[in-house]
Amino acid sequence: MNTIEELLAANREAIVQDWYHHILDTYPAETAKLWKKGGDPFANPVAVRSRQGAEAVVRYLTMAEDPKALEAVLDFLDEMIRVRAVQNFTPSQAAGFIFLLKKAIREKLWHDLKRLDIWEQFAAMESRIDGLALASLDLYAKCREKLHEIKYNDLERSQVQLLKRAKLIVGIGEGESA
Repeated sequence: MNTIEELLAANREAIVQDWYHHILDTYPAETAKLWKKGGDPFANPVAVRSRQGAEAVVRYLTMAEDPKALEAVLDFLDEMIRVRAVQNFTPSQAAGFIFLLKKAIREKLWHDLKRLDIWEQFAAMESRIDGLALASLDLYAKCREKLHEIKYNDLERSQVQLLKRAKLIVGIGEGESA
C-alpha cells in the first residue's frame, strides 16, 4: 500500500462504519439511537440510505477522479441532503456531516499516514472531500428553493380557494391564479 486510495480501500468498511455513526450522531439522540439499531429499509429508510451514501462516497474516494463516479456520488449526497433540508437543518448542519469523513479517516489511518509519509496525498483527498461538501451546499440550496416554491404555490392555491368560497372571485379555473 503506497497510496492514500489503497490505504482507504483496505480500511473502507471500518471508515464507512465510523463515518456512518458520526453522521447519525448529527441527529437528535433518540433518533440516532433508533437508527443505529436496525437496517430494515422499510422501517428505517433514512438510515439505510445514509449508510449506502457513506459507502458510495468512500468508494468514490478510493478511485481516480471520474466524472461518472462523481455524478453517482452526488446522487447519493442529494438524497442525504434532501432529508436534512426537509428537517430544517441549517446549511452548515446539512453539509457538515461530510467533514466528519475527514475525522473518520484520520481516526483510522493516522498511524499509517505517518508511517507511509503520504501527507500530500491525504491533503489532496481532503480537498476532494471539501469539494463534495461544497457541492452538497449547492444541493441544499436547490432543495430549500424547491421547498419554498412548493410552500408558496400551496399558499397561493389556498388563498384562491378562500376567495372563491367567499365569492370574492368568480370564473378562475383550475391552474389559474388571481
